[in-house]
Amino acid sequence: MGLTGFVLKDLAAIVGPFGYTFKGIHKELQKSNQPTHFIRKARIMEGQRDLYALDEKEAKKVAETVNHGWQVVQDVFAIMEEKRAHGLRGRLHVMKERKTWRVNGAFENVEMAEKALEASRRGESLEGVFAQQRDELQLTKKPRKNVAQDLEQGKTGDEIEDKQVVQTNASAGPAV
Repeated sequence: MGLTGFVLKDLAAIVGPFGYTFKGIHKELQKSNQPTHFIRKARIMEGQRDLYALDEKEAKKVAETVNHGWQVVQDVFAIMEEKRAHGLRGRLHVMKERKTWRVNGAFENVEMAEKALEASRRGESLEGVFAQQRDELQLTKKPRKNVAQDLEQGKTGDEIEDKQVVQTNASAGPAV
């Protein structure tokens, strides 16, 4: 058993690096068969069709909204790049901050990203900004009561206790 292990382990040590190299090459070649490119192209085409279906006034309003959102994203990345330029410590800070943004849902909507961006520019902690967003996200994850039962009990839409509404900024929140 010892001699067999000695021989086989040596062979595995010799053949292993080649095997894992070829396994990586195989995975790279398989990436071209993934539908990611097709899905991305389909989503772009869908957005273009939706845009062409709008009249001129609505299309202009949508274009302004998209441009504003894109500008916010570019501002966020510019701040991240500026912080990253401060060497290794800056890069570690950016990695930590990016995780904080992602975990707390900073990009759930443009309004939240703007709030976080302003707090970052003022040098404030992002935790205070994200506390309200976390509460809203937890509310949306909470199981809903059966609306049919509430209506059977004679409750109107205004009397339902855990009613959630979609606000104009597209985030779910408590009824206001």
